[in-house]
Parts: sequence; C-alpha cells; structure tokens
Amino acid sequence: MRRVPSRALYTRWLLIAIVLHNCEEVFALARMPEMLGHVHDLFGLTVTMPSMNTVRAGLAAFALVPALILWRAWSDAKAVEQDAAPSPRLVFVTCMIAAMTATNAVAPHLILGVMLGGYVPGLITAIALTLPVGVLTLGAAWRDSWLAPRTMLAATALGIVLLPLVLTGFWAAAELVDAARTGNVAGFAVSHPVEAFARGHPRFGIN
Repeated sequence: MRRVPSRALYTRWLLIAIVLHNCEEVFALARMPEMLGHVHDLFGLTVTMPSMNTVRAGLAAFALVPALILWRAWSDAKAVEQDAAPSPRLVFVTCMIAAMTATNAVAPHLILGVMLGGYVPGLITAIALTLPVGVLTLGAAWRDSWLAPRTMLAATALGIVLLPLVLTGFWAAAELVDAARTGNVAGFAVSHPVEAFARGHPRFGIN
C-alpha cells in the first residue's frame, strides 16, 4: 500500500519554503535596491516607498511569524502521528498560510516578473517553492480531509483575501519599528495624514 505523505511533511516544507523565499527577497533587494523605485513608477504610486531597513524588517516579520506558527503546527502534526488529537485551529491556520503563500507567489511575484520583463526579488523561490508547496499542501488537505469541506473553503478564501491586509500590517509595523529605532518621524506624514496636516497647518504653529 502506498504511503500517503503526512500533514507534518507538508507543514515542514511550507515552513522551509517561506523562510527561503524571504531570504531570497532580502539578499536580492540588497543587490537590487532600485527595484523598489521600479515598482513605485510601474504602478504610479503617490506614497513614499519604505526605506530598505523597513523592507528588511517587514520581510523578517513576514517570515518569522508564519514560521513560528508552522513550527507549532508541525509539532502538532507529529503528535497526531502518535495518536494525539489534532488541533483544528492549527490545521486551519496551516491551510490559510498555504493559500496565502501560493497567492503571494502569483501576486505580486509572477505578475511583476511578467510586467517588468525579468527577475524580481523572490521570483525563483516563488516559482520553485512557495507556489508548488502551497498548492500541494492545499491539495493534500482536500484529499486527506484535514478539515471539513466548508471549513477548508473558509481557510483558503481567508488566506487569499487577507494577504494584502497582512502585508500592509507587516510593513506598517516595520515602519513603526524603524522610525522608533532611528528617531525619525518624518515618514509618518505619508501614513498618518492627520498628523501631517497638523504639522503643516498655520493654526497649530508647528511647521
């Protein structure tokens, strides 16, 4: 009888894929800092792009947080192999992260690669790791009924829908940490328009 790969195996590979993907992004951006400007111009963004320190901090958070969750999920999956009861919450979050990871590989990485006509940071691991591992994990979850069908649909949909919010949250947190570390609050004018207005309005006298 053919042995079916376990949830622990897929969870471990998902963790590895995410960490390696973010490592590629960090190292590639260090060699291609102009890529941030290209993305800014491509989409005609009116906001100031984050600093390289902010980007690095955001990428570190985007790797560390899911890695810690998946490490816990992997431990849970290994315990299940020893006849322990699975944690539905950890299974749900694993599927949500898998959907988020696969979606992130397509948008922005594959789409940006096509639009810019070449390599973008994270593209190699997006194609070779995060997209296939994310899709295979979701496929295994459906095939082996890790969750009830409706719950599985909810986890997949949440992973896709929440990706922009999660990315924005990590960038905002990274910007806050970077500003606090450097003592530079000038960048807050973009993300905090109320404070920016107060600083520039003559009524407040704090130009």
